[in-house]
Amino acid sequence: MSASNNRVRAYGTYHHLMSRIAHRVYFMTDEVRNDFLGIIRRTADFCGIKLVAWCIMANHFHILAYLPEPGQLDEEEILRRYGVLKGRERLAALKKRIDLLRCGKEDCEEKVLEIIEKIKSGMYDIGVFMKIIKQWLTQEYNRRYSHVGTLWESVYKDVLVKGSINELAKRAGYIHLNPVRAAITPSFAEYPWSSYSALCRGDGAALAGMRIIYGEEASVKEIEEAHAGLMAELLEQIKFERAVDIVRKRNAGFDIPNDPLTDEALMVQAAAHLEMVMKESVMEKTARRVGRPVRVNAEKEQQIANLLRVNPTMSKAAIAKEVGISRTSLYSYLK
Repeated sequence: MSASNNRVRAYGTYHHLMSRIAHRVYFMTDEVRNDFLGIIRRTADFCGIKLVAWCIMANHFHILAYLPEPGQLDEEEILRRYGVLKGRERLAALKKRIDLLRCGKEDCEEKVLEIIEKIKSGMYDIGVFMKIIKQWLTQEYNRRYSHVGTLWESVYKDVLVKGSINELAKRAGYIHLNPVRAAITPSFAEYPWSSYSALCRGDGAALAGMRIIYGEEASVKEIEEAHAGLMAELLEQIKFERAVDIVRKRNAGFDIPNDPLTDEALMVQAAAHLEMVMKESVMEKTARRVGRPVRVNAEKEQQIANLLRVNPTMSKAAIAKEVGISRTSLYSYLK
């Protein structure tokens, strides 16, 4: 996988999208997260983007999305998508405007086509998708709290997910594990703003997204079990990595508190792992040093040979001092 903010516009690609609220100063309420998830679904429908997985946290969000090849869209479908995004009243007003244009002069058909093409230009575009949903939350925050300006920490992150379906499943698992990793809930299925919990509740969009990974014929139960098993494996890796990080920092003298995901047994295991890694590193460096060919110029080679010819029992330390090279280099050379 490659991580980049360079916008990949190729179709038939999977994207892990993430954005975080600036300074972590605002936390979305349950109501706002419900509404935000709704705008994400509606915008995905408008853009023609398929949601594979999602998780809406209090101050950031993750979306795994598939950008398909653009299909042939007629005017009816384009207007339907416009209505999904903008609502019935805006759609009705647009249709009335189009009808009035068509009832006028003949050249007004060109204006209708311009309107339709402008709406269509926002479809099948990851950038437009992210712009709409982030602007919605900014406007919602500004309205509620009389705030002015952007709400977001930076431009959104877009990780292009390449490779096998297994890699896609792991990325979805990572997204679904966010509330567990944050110690908000111990259960994969209990966090309301995760597509995995939505799947467990029988949500059709969540099921369609997970079937991209696990196959069109897979049942909800089969997907739940397979994905829960994968997340359990990923969680064990995450726990161990956290334990190793804590031990490493404590060994360096930092006062690091315990982590909710770790326990004493895991900390002992992590400490043993770090000790083994350090020993292996030392052994590897020693092996490289011993096995590395040492370059000694012809003059020094002759000096060494003469000294050994005159006094075969001369110590290596004495030879090194006489010739003017380090003892380590001499040992490696003679070996």
